[in-house]
Amino acid sequence: MSRNELFMVSPINAILEGLYETPMTFAELKEHGDFGIGTFNDLDGEMVMLDGRAYHLDVDGSAREVADHEKTPFAAACFFRPFSVEETGPLTDSKKFLNLLDICLPSPNMLYALRIDGDFAQVHTRSVPRTRNHTPLVEATALQKERKFDRITGTLVGFYTPKFMPSVNVPGYHFHFIDQDFQCGGHLLGCRLNHGRLSLQICNQLLLNLPMTLDYLGVDFTRNAAQDIEKAER
Repeated sequence: MSRNELFMVSPINAILEGLYETPMTFAELKEHGDFGIGTFNDLDGEMVMLDGRAYHLDVDGSAREVADHEKTPFAAACFFRPFSVEETGPLTDSKKFLNLLDICLPSPNMLYALRIDGDFAQVHTRSVPRTRNHTPLVEATALQKERKFDRITGTLVGFYTPKFMPSVNVPGYHFHFIDQDFQCGGHLLGCRLNHGRLSLQICNQLLLNLPMTLDYLGVDFTRNAAQDIEKAER
């Protein structure tokens, strides 16, 4: 593995089409990184991997550690070795948070891994319930459960993907949150940060796994990926 390589279990297009089953285990995923986000077979909640340990973020917002034999149909992972670390003060809304991230990126045309450790005034998350295979993602996320955590300390784990790659990964920023005690979290919808530390890594190489499953080999990728991502992930 290259120090700056991002590994992906499958392209986001497969998830948009409802392909929620692959043979990729977390033991295999950890060979490609110690830091990442994703989901589980049957779209069963959200996943965050931090310092080599993976956690399942359930539909009720609770968290548990993931066993190596469990499987994922979609995940992004890397070995996190940041090239810059910045301290930040209060960011009172999500717009200011995103503006800060934009300022910190050297270029919008690269892949980045981002970690924000901090004290948050509020974190707004969602998790998606277990979903039948072949259900399009926009239908699955319509059943998502949202939670707001007030006055909480934890970590945002995420990636930035350039806008020209909507069929590979979620364009722009994609974060999952987990608290400092690894007890709760979810897919980030918004946050207000009191103070924190932003660590940033450039990933200038991408290793994309294409699943050798009958579902994947036979699917017709004619869906508007950018449009569906906006509905499902924002």
